[in-house]
Amino acid sequence: MAESVLIVNGATRINGNTDILVGKIIDGAKNVGLNPNLIKLRNKNISNCIGCYKCLRESECNFQDDMTGIRDFINESELLILASPLYWCGVTGLMKTFLDRLFFYYHPQNKSLISGKKAIIVTPMNQKNVDDESKILVEFYNRLLGCLDVKILNMSFFSDIMEKGSILKKPEYLKQAYAIGMNLKDL
Repeated sequence: MAESVLIVNGATRINGNTDILVGKIIDGAKNVGLNPNLIKLRNKNISNCIGCYKCLRESECNFQDDMTGIRDFINESELLILASPLYWCGVTGLMKTFLDRLFFYYHPQNKSLISGKKAIIVTPMNQKNVDDESKILVEFYNRLLGCLDVKILNMSFFSDIMEKGSILKKPEYLKQAYAIGMNLKDL
């Protein structure tokens, strides 16, 4: 049972398709008594990892920015939902910067803070061929989260949506996102 859920929204567009999907997930979660924490990366100041390896050597990050507080949410959560539209064969730059900073957890003293957590990946995309277009992204998440011993429970791809709000024309996607939220209690 996932009681503590953190949703990390890596979308750059305000009120876009990712925001709509995340809103439906939250609605579904609230319907079963959960109140997920939501972080919108576009509202955060997160420095790019500079590869200094201070986190690997000393178990602390070189930067004291919004990622410091976000790590507190990660540490307290049982389940992470990572939501980002597919941008040019990958996640948004905002999400990539966030994911790069998860390297902090690779230090043996820090790994126990994230190891054993679960994750759900939510990806709206304008492409139609999900299997082909998502291969790189699937491999990316599997490798990254696998290194941190985070188990991916599900990857949901919402294809053939591009224009802002176009997901509203696909009620089956809205129901699917709502169901993700509803099912969080059972994970």
